[in-house]
Amino acid sequence: MKLLAWGTLAGLSGTLVYWLNVHWHRIPVGGGLIVVGIPGALALTGFLELLTGHPFMSLASKWDQLAGWQRGVLGMLVVALAFAAAACGLVLFG
Repeated sequence: MKLLAWGTLAGLSGTLVYWLNVHWHRIPVGGGLIVVGIPGALALTGFLELLTGHPFMSLASKWDQLAGWQRGVLGMLVVALAFAAAACGLVLFG
């Protein structure tokens, strides 16, 4: 829960600082993606821990114990869901 809160807070503050220094019509690239990406990764890690109720390292060890084909199928499912979420975001806010 702490990781989710700190990641979200850092992400929001980093995003705010970045967007205050850049014009509103530009897309973040380079350093701007780092400012948004690292805290976002921390927030997603905390959200995953909150969602599953397990620490991230135990989830990583459970992932490593899966068979190769299982990791492939679940990985492709995660990628497909990420593309679907991005497409929905583009449709709703684009």
